[in-house]
Amino acid sequence: MRHSTHVPTRQLISILGVALLSLAVHAAEAEKPAAPFLLTTLQALDAADCRTKALDAEKAEDSPAALTAWERVIDRCPSTEEQRLEARAHIKQLRPKVPRNGDPQQARPWKVLVAIFRQLDFSWTDDKQNKIEVSKTVSDADEKKIRKSLECFGQHVFKFSSGRLRIDPDIVVITEPLTKLAGKDKGPFTPAPHVLRPALEPLLKDKSYDTVIAYVKYNADKGPDVPAPFTAATFGSVREANGAGFIMVPWHTNYPYPGETDGEMELHEWLHQIQWMFHNVLHYPDPLLQTPDAGRFEGENRPGGDTEYGRRKDETTWIRFYQHIMEDHYTRQMWSEATMHPAPGQALPGDVLKVKK
Repeated sequence: MRHSTHVPTRQLISILGVALLSLAVHAAEAEKPAAPFLLTTLQALDAADCRTKALDAEKAEDSPAALTAWERVIDRCPSTEEQRLEARAHIKQLRPKVPRNGDPQQARPWKVLVAIFRQLDFSWTDDKQNKIEVSKTVSDADEKKIRKSLECFGQHVFKFSSGRLRIDPDIVVITEPLTKLAGKDKGPFTPAPHVLRPALEPLLKDKSYDTVIAYVKYNADKGPDVPAPFTAATFGSVREANGAGFIMVPWHTNYPYPGETDGEMELHEWLHQIQWMFHNVLHYPDPLLQTPDAGRFEGENRPGGDTEYGRRKDETTWIRFYQHIMEDHYTRQMWSEATMHPAPGQALPGDVLKVKK
């Protein structure tokens, strides 16, 4: 959930045996990208052995092999936080030295249904029992802004996943006026999944999306702004969207906020769902994952947050923090596996990291 503050205070609603290691290090990183980038074997590796391989590759100035070996510490080795911290520090240094996939068709698709509600005709009763009526219309200029944010969101995902994941959007403008929102009395009110379900059901029928994003305009035009409790909010998975994640956006014409990057709000909310997906769908242990709410400023002396990142005082955006999450906490292999709908009977990669007692 994202509020209009300078610090991201959103909340998530409801987040090869050793013998094959050389193959994983060298063959997987020829960096002549071959879809779908997935390792063919799901087997736990040894963190100490991966570390040795990584350091040897660094000494040999083989950055692709070193990066891959350090990533295996994260995504294929039962490991301690100390081991992961060391791995992430090396990954951060190596990532810029290794070519990214630049061909979107080689990336794993992440299917997104985008529903833009053209018209909101809604009313509520205030403290004095006066009926407040509003009518909000997404103009052509508004729609252009939304589409630009979505395009930039997709660019962020492709770049920060090193070209391993791409956003495949189906953008639909719903012209039937929306007359209901979730909430009571004087609000606040939200475009919750159960309220939007009648309009979305025809679009979801026989489809399998990973994410649904719904935009409903809340300000300007006729009447006061509709009271909203957040800038945007995310459900990890909802039955109203056939198990897809759901991002609801009470859209305002001042998005993005001054200083923010186009697509930043969408990326923040989507990263909440990604955190949920990696843990609840692919079974990666929670300590590997990071919330987009964990941003800190440089020099900040407080408990909590991501101590491996610090936003500079002169920065007006958290986009570099989201890049840090996607590049340093999550590996290219993890992005190549990302899905809300694993195939029936598919082995789940996070299961290999479970420590056997």
